[in-house]
Amino acid sequence: MPATPPLIADAGSSSAPAAAASPTDRSAGTDPIAAARSLQPLIESETADESRNDSMTPAIVAAIDEARLFHLAVPADLGGAEAPVETILAATEALAFADGSVGWCYAQNITVMSFSAYLARNFADEVAGATAAAGMFAPIGKASLADPDFMVEGRYPFGSGSSYADHIGGAVFVEDAEANGLDPLEFLRGFLVPADRVELLGNWDVMGLRGTGSFDFHVPRQRVAAGQTFSLLAAKVITGGPFYQLGPIVLAGVPSTAWALGVAERALAEMALVAKAGRTRMGSIRLVEQPAFLEQWGSHATALAAARDAFAAATNGAIDAHARQLGTDEIATATALVKSTGSFVVDMAKRATTFAWEAAGSAAIRNPSRLQRCYRDMSVGSGHLVWDRRNYAEYAQSRLGIGA
Repeated sequence: MPATPPLIADAGSSSAPAAAASPTDRSAGTDPIAAARSLQPLIESETADESRNDSMTPAIVAAIDEARLFHLAVPADLGGAEAPVETILAATEALAFADGSVGWCYAQNITVMSFSAYLARNFADEVAGATAAAGMFAPIGKASLADPDFMVEGRYPFGSGSSYADHIGGAVFVEDAEANGLDPLEFLRGFLVPADRVELLGNWDVMGLRGTGSFDFHVPRQRVAAGQTFSLLAAKVITGGPFYQLGPIVLAGVPSTAWALGVAERALAEMALVAKAGRTRMGSIRLVEQPAFLEQWGSHATALAAARDAFAAATNGAIDAHARQLGTDEIATATALVKSTGSFVVDMAKRATTFAWEAAGSAAIRNPSRLQRCYRDMSVGSGHLVWDRRNYAEYAQSRLGIGA
């Protein structure tokens, strides 16, 4: 797992989290964390002027693809890495540290690629063999049964990383599911289709996460084979190990939570550069010499480290609960803890980023400013539904056994 960046970084440079030893990516034969870190100079160069790009640049996409990082969470039997949780977290965090938009796209891309675990093998092979997949999986589209397939359609917001994706997906409510005797858990379904069957609407102009290409997209009414779909609430793992038993909703939070850590760590590193450069206020000693500043910086860095470890432990605990086939209540509580600690990570990341932004004063208000971008990216990205604060209440309900 990555270590926190040092407080005193060399002026004019950024300090990324250091990579620790990690399992080898079976799809590439190299350490994926080292590979992600090696891309940081390219990413910073390609994203130096955020006004130029509304999507990840072709050079970055090609570099991530060449490093096989898009396949980090794809099942091994489909040619992917099926990497451990710690590796997914650390690699995603390293890319987010380099640039928030790149890290965000990557997190969404590998999430959707991991959904290949729930597809029929012929479709799974197609998705797993592609460069990248993208989508938005709130069930705001609609579907009807066309036995044995589905007719789907919908317009979706926030198709992050979709401009270069080979497959794009969404989620639907099956309107005639009850009439056709489907189990209630099957009413909400995700699906993936080739990108040429989806219309990107190109309407992304926002204050943060500008370079994510999070366009709205339209899926015209079309037939989708049942094997290209999966239940959002009770997805069956067709290919892959216990990691995928977390289910698509919980699984989606893993790389996204790592994104928040990477952006917050970058904000602290940028604030360290500002402090070393002599930031002060009239009549005060340099900020870097003030005990109160050092205590605050250190407390935020410590909180991020503790939150990172808590999230990794909770996620691995839930995976283990599935692997050991514990009871329904035990699995539900372990799963609720993953979601709750994800919200905790983002709370700590927001606090750290806000501290860095406010402590920098006027040093961060002029463009270009990586610290300013961290603040804007965190302000936008942290609003994702996966970190809804209701996660805390759901964990409390599960622990206390009082039901929803």
